[in-house]
Parts: sequence; C-alpha cells; structure tokens
Amino acid sequence: MELVDTFKASLDPSLFKLYRKYLYSRHKATDELAQAEVVHEKAKERLLKMTNKLRQNSSYFDPGDQLAIKIGNCKLNGPVGLAAGFDKNCDVLEPTSYIFGFLNPGSVLKNPRTGIPQRPKSEGTVRIVVDDEREAIINAQGYPQKGLDYTIKNLKKFSEGQRGNANILLNFSGITDTYTEDAVLDSCKEILTRTAPYIDLGFEENRTSPNTDFNKVLQTPEFTKKIIDLMNTHVPGKVKASKISPYSKLPPSDEERQDKLESIRVFYENGGQVVTLGNTRPIDTKSAKITKNFASGVAGESGRPLFPYMLRLVEDVHKAFPDLAIVACGGIFSGEDAWKAYEKGATLVSLYTVLTFHGFGVVRDIQDVLKRKLGKETLQSFVEKRRARVR
Repeated sequence: MELVDTFKASLDPSLFKLYRKYLYSRHKATDELAQAEVVHEKAKERLLKMTNKLRQNSSYFDPGDQLAIKIGNCKLNGPVGLAAGFDKNCDVLEPTSYIFGFLNPGSVLKNPRTGIPQRPKSEGTVRIVVDDEREAIINAQGYPQKGLDYTIKNLKKFSEGQRGNANILLNFSGITDTYTEDAVLDSCKEILTRTAPYIDLGFEENRTSPNTDFNKVLQTPEFTKKIIDLMNTHVPGKVKASKISPYSKLPPSDEERQDKLESIRVFYENGGQVVTLGNTRPIDTKSAKITKNFASGVAGESGRPLFPYMLRLVEDVHKAFPDLAIVACGGIFSGEDAWKAYEKGATLVSLYTVLTFHGFGVVRDIQDVLKRKLGKETLQSFVEKRRARVR
C-alpha cells in the first residue's frame, strides 16, 4: 500500500477499517508474538514512514488556542493524549507528536523484560486477543519492554530532533525480577533520574497491571506515600501522576470505592497533581471463550466496554478532589464520549484502543466536538469554573 493511502486511511474510519483488515490478513502470529502484537509492530513501522507526511499536515490536528490547557506549570497544546501501552519503548514519539497534545509512552522498566511467555504459532497459547465484536482488547502481556537504556536513546533522539507540540508524560513501573518494595523503589529512582532531562511534562507511576501479582502488594496507601515521596525528591519540578484501574463492577462496592479514594487522597495530599483513570479492567481469562488459551488467569480488558466504569470513577474522584487533574482513559471512542467525560470531571482524555479500530481521525473528531460544546468558552475556563462549582 502506498504511503499516501496509508496516511489517508489513518484519518478516515471507513478506509481504516479496510486497511486494518488488510494488516490482519497479511500478518500472522509468530512463535514469540500473538497476531495482535505482530500487527501492532507493523503498524508502528508504517507510522514511522508517515512521519514526514504527518509533519507536513500537522495543522490538521492543531486544536487551536481554545483547547489549550494548563497542567502544573506546563501549558499543553491540546487535551487529547496517546495512552500508555501504545508506544511502550518510545519508538514513535516524533510521528505521534504531530497528532496529540501529550504523549504517555511506557510503561518504562529499568531492565528489559519479555513479559508473560507464549507460543502462539506452535502451541496456540497467547497473551493478547482482539474482540472485534465488542471493540475491546484483552491482554496479559506482563510488562514487555526493552529497558531503560533503549528508552533513553529514543527520548534523547526525540528531544534533539524535529518534533510536534506534544509534551511527554512518561509512564513507568519499578517492577523487576526482584519482588520487594525496596527493589521497586530503587528501580523507580533510576528511571526517574536518568529520564528526567528529556521529560518536559512529568511522570506517571503505574502499579495497575492485573497480570503482575506483585502489583497487589504495592497498591496500598503506605506504598503510595513512598512512591510520591520518591517522585517529589527526584523530579521536583515535574508533574506527578498516578494511574488508577477502573472499578471492577457497577455500581462499585463501598469497600472498593473507599480503597481507591484513599490511595488517591494520599497521592494528592502529598504533592500528586494528576490521576489517570480507567483504561484497563481486570477480568478472569477462564470465564470467556475468547481468552481460553491465555496462560495467565487474569488479564486486563481495554476498549469500549470500559466506558461506564471509567465514567463513574471520574465522577467519584472529581467530587472528592475537585482540584485534582483527571485524565479520562478507557472506552472513549468519539467526541461525544469525550464530552461526557468532561461533564463528569475530566481535565484531559487519552486514547489507545479506539486508534487500533478506527485510526487517528478520532482525535480531530474529539477536538471538533469539544469546541462545539464549549461554544465561545475556552477549555481552561470551563475546567476552572467546574472546579469552583464542586468545591
């Protein structure tokens, strides 16, 4: 397929549907990667080849002054971001910087990690599947990432080269092969200090992966205090964000709701400024036919089904902490979805799964809908007035 066709397909949902079908027919699973992972890597290769085209057409995604929004001491060009997981290794920073207001690459790890083993071709075991009917992705990848040295090379290259207006909120995890709190904190410290020179927005700590058992040990108010203290010490001038998984059921139990709000309270009262809410919900892989070949018993579901879970959490967190910036991430598939998140308390929105089903045109759709809903008001003014009403 010619480059110009790939570029047009990335913007037009109907063309992208055909292009996506072509990719899945062309690329199959290997004995290391499931089909969805192979297709994702091929799509990133195509995206890199579109860099010049995206640079030349960056005005198409320019949201204009009306949608500029301030987070901490940083003024973002636009409120739509690329969620963590899409660019785990900071491979496609430049092309995506012409599309989004902010980038959320990662999760970055200290050491290279292959993730949960699979043998898709020979044994049929997988760690990720795509549910086309429900427009969802279910994964139990287990933090595959190429490590800090590889990541820093890409961050340095991006900081020194041509780039769009997107700022970077780096998602990181302290998980290593040594499962102790001290090992996690030491790993986080090295990631923060070594990447800080290349990060212009901030850092997002991630303890939410449902298929990494040790994360459960880390999801306590006590460890939350330790991680925010570490961020305050080693990246004092950067925005500090925390990633929070959505509710497991609706309506949420009082216990689950209070557990999440307590962890957020500790993070916020000790200097945290942003929470990212709701892009992966834990599910039992043995309860559905589509995930029967997963080696892991638990996986994370992303995509359209998450929307009501994310929306409820955004509402609860905004009511409890009106001054806390919220990134709504989970199930947003249109401008109308994004506006519903803003009505509940979102400050920013970020996307991943919708991009794999419908392409980058949704970014423009979200921007256009937000402008229409805001009328003559700016997004910054809307957010400030909304906060004042809740206080």
